Amino acid sequence: MSDQLMAGVFSVDITPPIGLAMAGYGARDHPSEGILEPLFAYAIALEQGDECCALVVADLIGVKQDITAAIRERVGALSDLPPEKVFISTTHTHWGPVLARTEYLAKPLNDAVSEEYTATLTMDLATAAVEAWHAREPAVAQAGTGWADGTKFNRRPVGQDGKVAMSLAMELAQARVASAEGTRMAKTWVKGGGPGERLSEPLEILGGNRAGVSDPSLPLLKLESPDGYPIAALMAFGCHAVTGADRETTFYHYSPDWPGYAREVIEQMVGCPAAVMAGCCGDQVPLQRAGDWRERVGYSIGAEALRVWESLAGHGIGPLGVGTATATVPVRELPSVEEAQAALDAKDDPNGTGAVFEREILSLALKYGDKEFMEYEIWAMGLGDQFGLVGLPGEILDEIGLQIKQQSAFEHTAVIELALDCPGYFSTDAAMDEGGYEPTWSFAGKGAEAALVEAGVEALNAARGG
Repeated sequence: MSDQLMAGVFSVDITPPIGLAMAGYGARDHPSEGILEPLFAYAIALEQGDECCALVVADLIGVKQDITAAIRERVGALSDLPPEKVFISTTHTHWGPVLARTEYLAKPLNDAVSEEYTATLTMDLATAAVEAWHAREPAVAQAGTGWADGTKFNRRPVGQDGKVAMSLAMELAQARVASAEGTRMAKTWVKGGGPGERLSEPLEILGGNRAGVSDPSLPLLKLESPDGYPIAALMAFGCHAVTGADRETTFYHYSPDWPGYAREVIEQMVGCPAAVMAGCCGDQVPLQRAGDWRERVGYSIGAEALRVWESLAGHGIGPLGVGTATATVPVRELPSVEEAQAALDAKDDPNGTGAVFEREILSLALKYGDKEFMEYEIWAMGLGDQFGLVGLPGEILDEIGLQIKQQSAFEHTAVIELALDCPGYFSTDAAMDEGGYEPTWSFAGKGAEAALVEAGVEALNAARGG
């Protein structure tokens, strides 16, 4: 087999029809009304020697394990690309479709979930991987890391009582200070070192609260032909795709959110497809949300990606490697499935069992109440010792990604969330003590942080150097 790196790319429009239920906000009470910007999926296939893989990322809030399995099975049936070599993730846009009915969606929204769309989507994502595989051509890979600071902040400032004061949005002056402090602290997480700073000193502009760390790094993989023709760009950035918060005009319109504008910079200026993956953004939100901030945030990130792309030159990196590990995540103490079902059955009775449990606890208990641990596949790919990518399930707090980057053997590392599955949030042990939205909506108990970091590093090590 040739030692030449081969790469192929393919994109497909996955915009749903108008009238489907939308994912991302519980405040939505009716189906979609329009298309602000189309949704896309991108696939990049790589092969070198006897190793190969395909990376697929879609403008969706997340995909469950069953969809990942169906995509992989379809790819295996249509090509000689092994199913286990296919990596699936999403941009986490909050302006895409709901893919499956749940007991907690209102009936009009459940009725607006399309099984036909979800089935077609599964085929489309598999097709993208297969077409990228068939489009392989000689390629040169290069990698770098940018610094897109000033675009986001950590939404979990902590009060002097040690409890989180959730701040999903801030005034611009506050957000700028929180962002700057978060970036400053990210620089203290030195590669190969111990834990860096996670909270600032109390800040007057934040009402005495302490800002959280915010990693603005932007790893990028550049793929071009041996004669310099651009093939594809792959970038990763950790920021919730929630910038289009204009409820009067676009709340019910499909959009990839800021990742679409970040892609546009590369695609317009370089002339090749550009895939955007979600870094660890479980606690990371854009600097501002309303008005033209969707474009501002996206173009800022895309401009930094373009700067990195143009700075990369020289010999290609490799060889290609793929590795996996298993993360065994402890389940926190929850009501049993039987208790949760009794609460669900009594939910309309104000004096019944249903009044005992919060909605969040009830939903988690129905899925995990009788389990002690959950196991997840952690998937990684690498190119020599220069570029590593590892995927974690669910929404990941920034500190978990920072720890993996610290321990990574690669010069440039992308830690991707919502990979292969989307079981909810994964918090640090400290965040569980501090409280707030993310640990409340998580089934995971203390020890999840260590399990994900250990498995992430293990998978990266397995992928290093082919």
